[in-house]
Amino acid sequence: MSRLMRPLAVILMLITASLQAQQTPASSEEQFEKGRQLLARREYFDALKAFQRANQLAGGKSAESFAGMAQAMIGMKVYKNAIDASQSAIELARGDWRVLARAHKIRGDAFQASGDVSNAETEFRAAIAADSNEQLADLHYALGAVLLAQQRDDEGIVELRKEIELRPHGTTAEEAQALIANPRRAREKYAPEFSITTAEHEQLSLDALRGKVVLLDFWASWCAPCVKALPSVRRLQKDHDNDPFVIIGISGDREERAWHEFVGKNGMVWPQYLDRDHRMQSVFGVKAIPTYVLIDQEGIERLRVTGAGFHEARALGAEIEKQIKIAVASRMTR
Repeated sequence: MSRLMRPLAVILMLITASLQAQQTPASSEEQFEKGRQLLARREYFDALKAFQRANQLAGGKSAESFAGMAQAMIGMKVYKNAIDASQSAIELARGDWRVLARAHKIRGDAFQASGDVSNAETEFRAAIAADSNEQLADLHYALGAVLLAQQRDDEGIVELRKEIELRPHGTTAEEAQALIANPRRAREKYAPEFSITTAEHEQLSLDALRGKVVLLDFWASWCAPCVKALPSVRRLQKDHDNDPFVIIGISGDREERAWHEFVGKNGMVWPQYLDRDHRMQSVFGVKAIPTYVLIDQEGIERLRVTGAGFHEARALGAEIEKQIKIAVASRMTR
């Protein structure tokens, strides 16, 4: 081989090696880690595929991969599939207490999400039994919450206090305290707490709005159904200007100046908030606009309408009137 050909041969060898490396299938561990990262980003469908691939590469008997599949399925709201996948994880755990406890916890989460709190309780108790050294977080919190959901408040509070005692600064400690203070939170769909600064520099929080009916209007100036609904929303605000009722506009617009101009031009005199980072959308799980979230005087979410303008949502209008009447009557009896 001539001296001129040697560098070319080296380059060709490097390219061939690179292509071969790209064609080499990822390991089960790499696919599992990919699935875990996708799950953290809430990309549930892609996470499911990654966990399925990880399981295939592990010979179809990976307990951790089945547990990951079950978590992705819960995110996709296919709870029956999640229950089956987590059962497979339980059967394959083979004495690995950590995987076994996690799989029972995930299965309990799937039962709870599907509304079956009795079977959820069974699974959470099995998770706690597997985790004899109290290493995994949130197990007592999960059990406490489903006990409260069954109106077994004394038992539930005992479990919640165990969670707080084990992890006073854990991820669920604050919510556990809230459930202890008001066990109804486990039986009602309380809206998440929020605090915002409006376009008029007014501080608004759900806590400060207790006693009022709140309508969160998730909209944007580029959303045709949102714009079409504006006359109806203006009329609603005007009709109930003296009632314990407030509309809060949560805008998905990107440009602040254009948003301000649109709000002013269209007489949107109710509180407006520019959700720049989509934080409020994320907190309330809003995936599409328009979305209307109705919260009663106690902070309980009573109704949610997505995809239809306010003028088309008759059930929403009726529920607003109903909740305002309840709030007015409550004020009169104080």
